[in-house]
Amino acid sequence: MMHESFPGNENSMLRSNGSVSAVDLAEAVLEFYIEGEDDLIGLLAYALYERQKRDFIVSHRKRNAGRSPNEAEIAAVTSNYLSADLRNTLRDRASQILSSYAETYVEAMEPQIQLVATNSEALRQVRDIEKSVKRRTGFWRQVRVGFTVTLLLIALFAAATIAAVFFRSDIVDAWNALIVPMMLRT
Repeated sequence: MMHESFPGNENSMLRSNGSVSAVDLAEAVLEFYIEGEDDLIGLLAYALYERQKRDFIVSHRKRNAGRSPNEAEIAAVTSNYLSADLRNTLRDRASQILSSYAETYVEAMEPQIQLVATNSEALRQVRDIEKSVKRRTGFWRQVRVGFTVTLLLIALFAAATIAAVFFRSDIVDAWNALIVPMMLRT
């Protein structure tokens, strides 16, 4: 349905002879397809409209020995694009194009996304290992370990000494041979 004025342009009116200019119709189509400043689907739908309008003009030239369509013929084609059904069809097609592009982009970026995710997981694991090592290698933990090792070595040395004395080992005889003369000299 055609209106006397189109949204967004107060100066666009029906001409005195009842026709509408192609420029006014083109502006009306632009405003009809685009819902807001960030309406990427609307912008792409409008681009699809422009491509189809261009295809009409090229086809018209081929059918009419190079003659371009006049303003009335372009206005007739353009006014068809002001129907809700054609708007929805072009917006759906634009949505499909964007979805297809997004899928292609994600597929192309998938190795990099996986690498980033893997690196992120590996980095998290490295940080967990560092925390664990720091907990296990703290100062007081090292003091405890050193003290325990010293006690174990003393106990082992005492056990070896007791065993050597108890079993009358050659080591005890050698020790007595060295220590006894030293004690007598003093």
